Amino acid sequence: MHYQIGIDAGGTHTTAIAYDLTGQELLTVETGQGNINADFDGGMANIKEAIRQIQAKLGSDCERILAGIAGISVTGQYKEVSEALASAFNTKAKAVTDSLLALYKGLKGEDGIIVIAGTGSVVNGLQNGKILTVGGYGHLLGDEGSGYAISIAGLKSALHSWDKREKNDLIDLFTKHFGVSEMNDCNQKVYRLERPEIASLARLIAELADKGSKDAQDVIFSQADLLAQDIIMGLDRFTDPKPMAIALTGSVLTNNKMLRTRVEDKVHVKYPNAKFVVSSGSNASGILFDKNDDYYTAK
Repeated sequence: MHYQIGIDAGGTHTTAIAYDLTGQELLTVETGQGNINADFDGGMANIKEAIRQIQAKLGSDCERILAGIAGISVTGQYKEVSEALASAFNTKAKAVTDSLLALYKGLKGEDGIIVIAGTGSVVNGLQNGKILTVGGYGHLLGDEGSGYAISIAGLKSALHSWDKREKNDLIDLFTKHFGVSEMNDCNQKVYRLERPEIASLARLIAELADKGSKDAQDVIFSQADLLAQDIIMGLDRFTDPKPMAIALTGSVLTNNKMLRTRVEDKVHVKYPNAKFVVSSGSNASGILFDKNDDYYTAK
């Protein structure tokens, strides 16, 4: 059976989906995190393991592999990873950013903007075959509006209030979550966490914001505003007539209505004709809309 594999390798898990050549889904496999900037060897091992599991069930007649990988925009190892996958599985392969894969899927090959906000964040645009990128600089230099950024902003807000001995709903949230009596005792707990574990704290902040906490809402709104700025920068860089389709994906944008609404409202101030759509499900299906033939072949 001839088939193709789309891979969405993110900061939390890697999803690989096999499709036949007509686009019919055949098999889905999930392995561990695939962010090669956070852990190159571990990420590559999880990506390869997902492919191996598919080949074990469907055979080796894979026509091509398109891997959208978190962190590759930071490391710049597109050629190295593409060649490694092509050689390991004796097929055509191409490594791209996870945001480009999401763009193919969310816009179904049409021009526009894709916004990813999950563990990390990035904005990509496509116009007349040309790709633009805003953000995507990783958790140290970017990732605004992401689960990680929301979590860090929330922790900083709580610690700042703790130092001033001011009330802050986030202090109660974090001390209860970490099982400590004082906010400064959370520090050692946080520094022992992996990045995806820190990012998961964003869900707690979002739940608190939904209950009406101004402290939590301030964190959500500040990060939403930063993400909206990235989208506006992307739209600014388009040439006229600008495509106005904007697809939103990633766990933060798909699950956090408060943040998503704030982002849309901020963008609509400058671009009232912007049309938002939530792109849910795995971005692995982006391979079905990749019309390019710039894949690497096994040597």
